[in-house]
Amino acid sequence: MVRSTKYIILALIVSCCSYLNGQNLVSTQAEYDSLYAINIKLTKINDVYIPKDLEDAHRRILKLTPASSIKKFKMGEELSVCEKLHFGIGRWMIYNWNFYDGSRLSHFLKQKGLLHPDDMAQFILRTLHKHLNKKEIDEKEIVEYLADKRKKAMEKKRNR
Repeated sequence: MVRSTKYIILALIVSCCSYLNGQNLVSTQAEYDSLYAINIKLTKINDVYIPKDLEDAHRRILKLTPASSIKKFKMGEELSVCEKLHFGIGRWMIYNWNFYDGSRLSHFLKQKGLLHPDDMAQFILRTLHKHLNKKEIDEKEIVEYLADKRKKAMEKKRNR
């Protein structure tokens, strides 16, 4: 019995290693750049539709989110509700819309000056909140706020 358990564990380890070995990991900057160049042209990545711009992202979120949740989001205070949702829908956007490895939406947002995936998600949430509340959307102001916040966080991290 003990001997067969060892073989089962060994088989699991070997199969896991084989699975990991089969992953398509990017190891050089050139490979990353090549993958990025491909990704920013795709309408779907991993069978998930990638919005082309901010309006398309807003439409997609509104389509995928229950009306009751949208109502709660709309009624909340902008900064507070957007920060609370960051580890929910924010992470969903970062992962599914491929912000780390590039997508047409992340490329669109990079052109606006948003360089970090967390900032991209916050930008989308903040502009959606303003849109739902029929407030003026000053994209430049939001980008500057997020860049300043990221810079301060990095400085704080360095000074620890």
